Amino acid sequence: MPDLTLAARDGTKLAATFFEPASSNGIAVLVNSGTGIPRQFYGAFAQHLATRGFAVLTYDYRGIGQSEKPEAATMEQWGGIDQASMIDHLAALAPGARRAVVGHSFGGQVLGLADNIGELSAAVLVCTQSGHWRHWPAGKRRLRMLALWWLLIPGLTALTGRFPGAWIGTADLPKNVARSWARWGRSPHYVCAADGSPLRPFNRDVAFPLRWMSFTDDPIAPLAAVEALRPYYPNAAVERRHLAPADLGTDAVGHFGFFRKSMPRAAWDALAGWLAQGIGQTGAPSKLEETPACPHPTSWPRSKTASAG
Repeated sequence: MPDLTLAARDGTKLAATFFEPASSNGIAVLVNSGTGIPRQFYGAFAQHLATRGFAVLTYDYRGIGQSEKPEAATMEQWGGIDQASMIDHLAALAPGARRAVVGHSFGGQVLGLADNIGELSAAVLVCTQSGHWRHWPAGKRRLRMLALWWLLIPGLTALTGRFPGAWIGTADLPKNVARSWARWGRSPHYVCAADGSPLRPFNRDVAFPLRWMSFTDDPIAPLAAVEALRPYYPNAAVERRHLAPADLGTDAVGHFGFFRKSMPRAAWDALAGWLAQGIGQTGAPSKLEETPACPHPTSWPRSKTASAG
């Protein structure tokens, strides 16, 4: 699993890690990180997929982790340049493979910012939601979101020139990344341009199957916020899974737990199986269905046994 430095389309140097399988199943997966989360967080997940035959590419957005840190970095560049560049690089690293994306939180919100997103065959979105504050339950949780978008990010970026990641449990965010994020969170459109208009340049190109997973114990992606983002991908064949931790054989998942080393490997195998079931043979996962918002799934592991690591 070599660490790489890959150039984005505008020349910005992005840090990446390529997990190459010993025996390929013909599918390559791009992992789009959540906001401010270094790519190493997804290493155990990526390595596990590689043992199942997938080529996997993880990367740091500009301004995060080991990637170049231009002062002018924005969230729009993360989705529109960095993501698109990595889709290109994945094609070069795994020639002939059908490609898919696994997007965590922010990493699934911005599929439609990449002009080449239509080249993919499928996607899995994990804890991907609209960040508009009205989707949080009234009370303390909504007040926290209001404070984040209107007070904390504007105030701290003005004082320090960055947004300290300690406030949200991530790496520090570049000033303009944090400010664009706050602008999104204040807008009912969420992913929006500087003038407040919806930013959906290539969302209709997401015309492939999506498995969209959310969790009952996730305070950062409540169900209403997840469902609010569904119309962003009108041409996708969406399979929704709103899961309790017990459905994955664990006691807690939250917003980050699906990718932690402690996650039962059977949960990762279920994701891998969904991708491999159809992509390797037909170019798109089969047996897709549009499910209710809160289905009680029967195809996920219920064992309490988790692999070490």
